[in-house]
Amino acid sequence: MVRKLIRYDFQSYFRLLFPVQLIILGIALLNRIIQFFEPPTGAPDIAASAYQAGFVATLVLYIVSIIVCFVMTVIVGIIRFYQGMYTNEGYLMHTLPVTPTQHIFAKLLTSVIFFLGSALAAFLSFMIITAGQVNIEVFKAFFYFMNRYIQSSGFDGVLYIFEILILLCVSLFHIFIKFYFCLSVGQLAKRKKVLLAFGVFFGIYAAKQIIGTVLIVTMTLSRNLISLISNWLSAYGALAMHIMIWISIVIYSAAALVYFFITRYIMSKKLNLT
Repeated sequence: MVRKLIRYDFQSYFRLLFPVQLIILGIALLNRIIQFFEPPTGAPDIAASAYQAGFVATLVLYIVSIIVCFVMTVIVGIIRFYQGMYTNEGYLMHTLPVTPTQHIFAKLLTSVIFFLGSALAAFLSFMIITAGQVNIEVFKAFFYFMNRYIQSSGFDGVLYIFEILILLCVSLFHIFIKFYFCLSVGQLAKRKKVLLAFGVFFGIYAAKQIIGTVLIVTMTLSRNLISLISNWLSAYGALAMHIMIWISIVIYSAAALVYFFITRYIMSKKLNLT
């Protein structure tokens, strides 16, 4: 049944997002075609102006389309969860032989996969725009700097890459489960459920800003603490970086687990579809 839920969500995502991803690739291809018509040096001003206008217009449109694609991916993930769990569609979904954990897992998995799909579409579109000599030079520069980076940092450099990838994956799951949590808390209200969900989201944001500000002010006022941290970073720079990355991973993971358990509890014990 979980596989059927995931396939159903995949079909919904595909219908909404695949055309947008195709548009990104199409705009990138159009920009690349325009590049073939770049006028030579000394060409009439009209030809140069026309080329410049076409190139800039398609490039701006390309950047905007990528932003829209990523924003749409997140929005579709939020809407799919809300519609499937807390609207009329929820009457059917919650009668299926599927646990709340499986519902959440199916939504999270499809949301994350399609976000990565949008990232892949953006990468492929970049490859199209830079196809040819520019593409070769970009890859040469990338592998050159990666080689220099690994040579200078050694095993720590490779470990940093894996740790950052883990952090990115955890952050991605954290983003979606936080939205699910806000929507779940919002549906507890008898009226204006979406408004409460927005209030919960901005409340979390405000709380994070307050905590961050307090920590920064505390560290700023405590000269001994700043000196201690500076000395520690100077003496154990590589270890400190690893620790900081893993602290971020633990914090995001812990927050995601809290959001998950509360969301599951609400779906199990406090479901309100009226």
